[in-house]
Amino acid sequence: MEYKVLYRKYRPTNFELLVGQDWTKKLLKNAIVKNKISHSYIFTGPRGTGKTSTARIFAKAINCEHPIDGNPCNKCAMCLNFNNNPDIVEIDAASNNGVEEVRELINNMRLAPSNSKYKVYIIDEFHMLSNSAFNALLLTLEEPPSNVVFILATTDIQSVPITIISRCQRFDFKPISVEDIVERLSFICSQENIKISTVAIKEIALLANGGMRDALGMLDQVSSQVDNITEDDVANIFGTISREKIAKLIKFIEDDDSSGLVNYMSELRKNGSNFNIVALKLIEYLKEIAIDIRENKYDGKLSFDMVYKLIFEINRCISESKNVFGGYDLLTVILLGCNYFPGNKITINSKLNADNKHDNIEKKVSIDVVKSDDLIENSEKMQESNKEIDDGFIANRVNNCFVAVKKKYLNNLLAKWSDFVIYESNANKVLMAYIADTVPVAASDCYCIVSNKTEMTNDLLNKNIESLEKDLSIFYGVSYKIVALSENKWNEYKRQYMENINKGYVYTMVEEKQLELDNKIENNDELINLANEIFGNKKYEVE
Repeated sequence: MEYKVLYRKYRPTNFELLVGQDWTKKLLKNAIVKNKISHSYIFTGPRGTGKTSTARIFAKAINCEHPIDGNPCNKCAMCLNFNNNPDIVEIDAASNNGVEEVRELINNMRLAPSNSKYKVYIIDEFHMLSNSAFNALLLTLEEPPSNVVFILATTDIQSVPITIISRCQRFDFKPISVEDIVERLSFICSQENIKISTVAIKEIALLANGGMRDALGMLDQVSSQVDNITEDDVANIFGTISREKIAKLIKFIEDDDSSGLVNYMSELRKNGSNFNIVALKLIEYLKEIAIDIRENKYDGKLSFDMVYKLIFEINRCISESKNVFGGYDLLTVILLGCNYFPGNKITINSKLNADNKHDNIEKKVSIDVVKSDDLIENSEKMQESNKEIDDGFIANRVNNCFVAVKKKYLNNLLAKWSDFVIYESNANKVLMAYIADTVPVAASDCYCIVSNKTEMTNDLLNKNIESLEKDLSIFYGVSYKIVALSENKWNEYKRQYMENINKGYVYTMVEEKQLELDNKIENNDELINLANEIFGNKKYEVE
């Protein structure tokens, strides 16, 4: 008996056997049940997602003598003779794309169906029709004979003129999910007595990239060469990489084994492993690690920041691999350097004196790789040092900042603030998360006010303000006392400052326990000018 390939042997014969496309199946079945058949349809989507199969099922169902809930019965004479029915015409537009072929089709469709209710024209890859052919088809699509149905299938809807699309009902076919492909492959393997591991089936489903036909073609190919199929068999035949090999690659990163990593990447390239598949498998594996870290299920050595950064670097590598010296080489360099991404398992150890200036800091800072446990320990210590911050503490620090507030001090901080955030990502990862969206808004020679839109972030900063002050003094070479305010609180304090200056009050230093405003003066022009310089010329009404 002649062998029939799997994707032909298991081509669905009704909507229930069609894998995926649930919404499309429902709409088409309802149209058949309610006898609301349109004269033209467009089926668009990636290859192997069931466009042509759906077109055949629909053509069979609308001509079926006894349809069952929108499905063809597959028992009546019309269903049994479907493949030999002269009223079902399938055309490949890739090879029949000229205006003469379309005109011949139009002439033939004027003839009544020989023995069917509808004459159905299924035009595959119809986006490849010439412009003249499209124009010849326009009027016919708009006003065809009542017993003619067009089903136009394409993988490139962008190439279809809008005048054609507007005359048809459009159905978009989505890539089939891995779960649906695995379920269908498992059923076929059981029917064909193909011995294959569950992991190998999933590997084929992943490689199929949403196409059922591709999945069946790969299963056909590997089953003809191997009796008991494993994941390694699939990887070797199709140039992919097994999960175990990805785990081994991650282990080289965890152990900081540079030579092992380089040799292993070279081995993968020599074995013919497809670069894109290796990179995508790495992203998938790292995504699972990131989820496990967030759910406290991960017991490895990688940090979330490292995994997060590495995923985006690998994704960039995929997009740039065509324009650089080689995908494997670029990926190898990225994996080698992932321990040194800003914000990863790096800390800064410094024994700087308080008098050191910022310009000399880079010469005296050493960077060492530390374990994730150390970061966790530092974070826990910071949590333990949290203390309740009352409004008096905040008010007094704001007051003391206003005593000698000047624009030049603020500009000095802002000029290097982005560098300080990067510095903090190495020095104190917990605080870095708090200051990422925080900026200085006012400063004197020894006090600074910072602001963040999130109230909770400002509370956390104030509770850990001593750590922030220590890091800031190391980086800038100047000791500051800092207070964090929300945007609303800062605007209120700024408004009060302007009102007080207009009334002639002078801010004086107070102990960080109480707030005092006194020393009214008669000539306050100098202070008003100073306030305008710092906060702008906006006028505030004072009752």
